Amino acid sequence: MRRTIAAVLAAACLVSCDQAPIRKTTEKLEAFDVQEPDSAPATAAAGSQIAYSYTVSYVFDRPTVAKVQGDQLALCRRLGNARCLVVRSTLHAPGVGGDAAAAGAATVDEAMLLVDARLATQFNRRLDALARAGGARLSERESTAEDVTRQVIDANAKVRAKQALAERLLTIIRSAKGNVGELVQAERAYATTQEELDAARQEQASLAQRVAMSPVTINYLYNDLSESRSVIVKSLRSAGDTLANSLAAMIAVIVAALSWLAVGGGLWLLMRRIAHKRGWRRPRWGRKASGDMSPPMGE
Repeated sequence: MRRTIAAVLAAACLVSCDQAPIRKTTEKLEAFDVQEPDSAPATAAAGSQIAYSYTVSYVFDRPTVAKVQGDQLALCRRLGNARCLVVRSTLHAPGVGGDAAAAGAATVDEAMLLVDARLATQFNRRLDALARAGGARLSERESTAEDVTRQVIDANAKVRAKQALAERLLTIIRSAKGNVGELVQAERAYATTQEELDAARQEQASLAQRVAMSPVTINYLYNDLSESRSVIVKSLRSAGDTLANSLAAMIAVIVAALSWLAVGGGLWLLMRRIAHKRGWRRPRWGRKASGDMSPPMGE
């Protein structure tokens, strides 16, 4: 029984070679002459496993991006999350967020969808129809096909191997035969193998998701003005900005001057009132300058 436990523990070390030094694993294999439980041979899957992805860009001659994007996202949501899922979408008002609109066609909006791979071709056609209805034209389309058959086969084999090893370790633990040290080692090996089995299953599910659902990235480009008018409009816009800045500066100067005039006028009235009460007279040169030839009081 001890030989069996040791053999299974050695197999666990072989499967989890990344968790223990290679030399230690090799020594155990030589000592117990144990091999990992045989897994099913890696055979070709029923048909190739292809992961498709799509990217499409539309250019708009007028800012109808919001309506087209809303219609396309609504089309996806009507299919349900099992067949189409909106992963991400962005929307900006035309002309907001920099000089993208003034510079011509530029990417301002984006949407990323996950579509059932069996519906991807038809779904892309519906996207094109909605874009054309919104006054857009197709700018660029890209499709990518990645063969993940080998990765799927390896992931399936890894899951089977880890699962077989976990079952053997669990059988030894439940039998409660052997000394305490060997049982503790078996429990640790089982916990490690279970973690690796969960990771292998996650990889298997991720590959299955990539094959079943195709990402569709939609780029929305728009150009509010035709190129023949863009230069004139840019010049008019620049002139308008210059005039607005000049008016703003003038208003600022006038407001500042009025405030100082109000303060200066108040001080002048105050000083005149004080002078009148105390009987202050202007100097003779001041009277001559003002043309006041009347004799001063008391002379």
